[in-house]
Amino acid sequence: MNIFKEISDAIQEGLNSIFERWDLILWQIAATIILIIIVRIFLWKPITRYLEKRQEALSKELYEAAHERERVTQIRYELQTEYEEMRKEARQMKDSLIYEAQQEKDRIITEARNEAKRRIQQVDRDIQQELKIQSDKIKERIKEIAFDVAEKIVTHDVTEENIDETIEEMIDTKL
Repeated sequence: MNIFKEISDAIQEGLNSIFERWDLILWQIAATIILIIIVRIFLWKPITRYLEKRQEALSKELYEAAHERERVTQIRYELQTEYEEMRKEARQMKDSLIYEAQQEKDRIITEARNEAKRRIQQVDRDIQQELKIQSDKIKERIKEIAFDVAEKIVTHDVTEENIDETIEEMIDTKL
């Protein structure tokens, strides 16, 4: 407890010593007021102006940053929309090209089948015509051979024993 008593006595003595000389207190108060006035006149306004300018600059930068963020968001939205439209258009073009290719494929296949049928029919006609020509030639040869055999029979050069030989001989010579 002794320590607290000593501290309390020291504080009391310090306060009493301050108020013993009123002229010093008045001078200190006057100096403090003058100092406050000087600080207010010469330093307060420039510091306040500096802080206001700094606040305005920060506000402007924050506004510009927010505006730029909005602009970036808008551009991102526009680009996303444009990208989606381009994808949709590309998908439509792809589907259209696939459809057109399928149509062209079907057309080519149909044309090829028609051309093949036409050629087969032409070959059939050519074969039929060639068969007819060959048939006519064979008939003509048969007539010639028959006529020659009949002529030999009529002239009595052929007998029953040599008729087969004579016919074979005539066929060989006509072919």
